[in-house]
Amino acid sequence: MNHITKYIFAILSLIMLAGCSEKDEVRPMDTLAPISLTLSVPADKTNTRVGDPGADTNDQVDWDRLTIIVAYKEKTQGDEIIDGAPLKMVYYDTYTKEEFDRKNLVTHATSTLSGPDANGFRTYTMYLPLGTCCVYGVTYSSGQRLNLEEMLDGIAKDGKNHNSDIYDLQISNDYAKPSGGTTDIAKFISVATGYALKLDPEAQIFTNDRDIKVEKNINADINTKQYWRMVLGRLAAKIDIQWDAKGAYEKDKDGNLKYTNVKVSQFTYHGEQANQESTISGSGNGRLFPTLYTLYHQEVSSRSSVSGHTTFVNTSEISKRNGRVYHYTFPDGAIPPRHTFKLDTEKEGTKKPYNVTFDMSNLKDGFIPARWYKINVKISGTQLKGEQNITINNFNI
Repeated sequence: MNHITKYIFAILSLIMLAGCSEKDEVRPMDTLAPISLTLSVPADKTNTRVGDPGADTNDQVDWDRLTIIVAYKEKTQGDEIIDGAPLKMVYYDTYTKEEFDRKNLVTHATSTLSGPDANGFRTYTMYLPLGTCCVYGVTYSSGQRLNLEEMLDGIAKDGKNHNSDIYDLQISNDYAKPSGGTTDIAKFISVATGYALKLDPEAQIFTNDRDIKVEKNINADINTKQYWRMVLGRLAAKIDIQWDAKGAYEKDKDGNLKYTNVKVSQFTYHGEQANQESTISGSGNGRLFPTLYTLYHQEVSSRSSVSGHTTFVNTSEISKRNGRVYHYTFPDGAIPPRHTFKLDTEKEGTKKPYNVTFDMSNLKDGFIPARWYKINVKISGTQLKGEQNITINNFNI
């Protein structure tokens, strides 16, 4: 009887263990194939600054999550590696800032992240099913209007190539801006994105190859070993606008004032298409990978803007005549931006408003990430006729 009881307990124990294994199974790394790449993110204001030199605009690193995204173009099956989810084409892995800052190796269920080398690069290794994929990275802060993991979970699991969905991932231009508050600039400009490129190991230069082959022993042979690097760069672009209406108060050849009162009462940044001003509410969105979105849609279809508009109102009399503001926005890789100034003028007792739009039509793909665009506006006493459109063809970037 005692022997029978022991066998019963042993059988029950095996059943319970089997049940736990099926429910909470984490596939061991040795049943998947590894890919490795070196990784860097923006470190500090000394070498990644997009702010105004000489002025502190809170341009420091402030993020708490690094998400690595793997998007397959195709999957293959092998004898040694069995893909348990063949229709799943997008994977991601998130490290906290605390994990990223560690000096020693950090291990997740199917990945590892090393500490920094002498040049600040870390080695990231992820264990994956067989196939061909592209790898992307994003740094951001949680709870700041970017639910990246939720967006990735929403991509269809249908065995198809969804890299175009990665290109179209969007981020709100109200990111890091509490309701009724002001934008946390440090968090805003700490959003950084990038993607892995193949590295020529001899010349130490990037190629244009983004297709990573996931094979069991591809890195075991020196002749087939791949070298990949992913450098994340800041996403936000900065628009720095300065205006001066002094010239409008100068006297003409007869000694009379050209204008007795000229003010810049407000100006509006437009990222949306001209015919969509009434359909897009607020500042809209940018894209996490605007350059890839632009390249992809040049080949397959037309691009659509997801950006919006932001209006700045000058409240003081001094700022209406002479002032300077800067504005950060996330590029969307779609269309040229515009700036509209509202001028309130008075001449010989007659008051008249004008709208003057600076059309940056030469930026056909919109702003470039991490660029600083400086616009100096000098207002003279020249007669305006209706609403004016001014095309900006050259920039000091």
